[in-house]
Amino acid sequence: MITPTISVSATLSPGKKSVGGIERVVTGLITSWVVLVPWLMGGRFWWTQVLGAGVGLVAFLLAVSSGENRRALRRFPVFWLGLLFLCYVACQALNPWALAVQHRADILVWDLFLLKHVPWLPSGVSGNYFQMSTWRMFVYWLAPWLLVSAWWAAVRRRRSGRRLVIIIFLNGLLTLAVILVQRFYPSSILSWSFIDPYNPQLPAKPTSAAFYNWDHAGMFLYLSLGAGLAVAGRLMNRARAEGRDTGLAWVVLLGCLAIMASFFITGGRAGLVIACVYFPVGLILLILGAGAKSPGLWAGALVLVLGLAALLVYELHGNNSWTIERWEYLRTHEPEDTRAILRQETLRMIQPRLWLGWGAGSYRYVSPDYFREDYYFHNSSVPGGLSLYTDYAHNDWLQIPMEFGVVGASFVLGIVLYSVGYALWLGKRLRSEGWVVLLAAAALLVHALVDFPLYNTAVLALLCLLVTSTIKTASLDARPDTHR
Repeated sequence: MITPTISVSATLSPGKKSVGGIERVVTGLITSWVVLVPWLMGGRFWWTQVLGAGVGLVAFLLAVSSGENRRALRRFPVFWLGLLFLCYVACQALNPWALAVQHRADILVWDLFLLKHVPWLPSGVSGNYFQMSTWRMFVYWLAPWLLVSAWWAAVRRRRSGRRLVIIIFLNGLLTLAVILVQRFYPSSILSWSFIDPYNPQLPAKPTSAAFYNWDHAGMFLYLSLGAGLAVAGRLMNRARAEGRDTGLAWVVLLGCLAIMASFFITGGRAGLVIACVYFPVGLILLILGAGAKSPGLWAGALVLVLGLAALLVYELHGNNSWTIERWEYLRTHEPEDTRAILRQETLRMIQPRLWLGWGAGSYRYVSPDYFREDYYFHNSSVPGGLSLYTDYAHNDWLQIPMEFGVVGASFVLGIVLYSVGYALWLGKRLRSEGWVVLLAAAALLVHALVDFPLYNTAVLALLCLLVTSTIKTASLDARPDTHR
């Protein structure tokens, strides 16, 4: 006789399989994009940003095709804060205060024509989408919001988040391998160069892996370093729980030390300093989480720190220091106070439009007039009279309020504060493996004081997904019915 149990399980299983199938497809799609985007020049080109938004849209639609996922998304404050922020940027794009027209095709000089607009609503700059405009920045910010929302809604298993961390770490090792080949075998086919499509007359610039900017390669790598430390922490915690040896964890930590070596090659000044602080702090955090009484763990940590010290000694006293070479180049080709000037002028730009901002993507169009007014970067032999044109303030904490005002920046700050507060509320559930990832994210936000990591497609996508996945994985630990 057939028991009723069979019919009940048959009734319940399709729904469970449906949710699990959606999770596998969504996480596979997002993970594939996270792996791919660093190799597309870090997402510099407009088409990579459109492609990222397309991947995010497909993942989002798949995720919300389940009623259970939609309920989870409605309870996610980042979804609503991000939606409000995107509506704000869309309003800026629909209400332009100026039209930017390139003065000549071969020079980075723009003429601004004032347009009629509603002054009490957010406004932006209408320009060539393929170069820079508020609409392009709308698509830029749309992509991470879609990816994060889809991940939060779809993920039901802790293994999805852990798999993402492992893949990010492996991608970091691959990036390291390419950087090493580029540095020590300059005749290799991997020695790529970048020609600015908007400035083709400038000489080709060598890439760091596939990143057009050395500093951004470093930012990507210490997020990968954070992922590697998280993998090692997971292995340590599992070994301690099962009473096994932690040998595999030390193999992963050696890979982390290898990633550390890349910071001495990419030439990024701030990235090198931040990574040299972050690595030993993250390592100590892992050891404390895995069992501070084990002499073997502390001995292994000491070996890794000594390895880092050896790298520092080589960098400071070696005759082939790429970082020192680049520092010398910047000292002779770029005034020492350039970034201080950018910070000072950005503060001046914030004041006239304190509440609503100038509009997303407006920095390149607004800044030249401020530079001329204070007699900075003047060069009469250069078209337009300035020797420096830039899209970025090299300080995201100032550029975001400059472009979005207090109102728009409050949505971004709200997302950051919610993430910090939720992480603190989760507390011990994050474990050491979660905290080292969040510490890497914090390091990136510190780096944003002197550079523009939040305006790099690959770095922003990796940052948002790592933080979201780490918090979601920790929150799933509180649910006894969650799959591993």
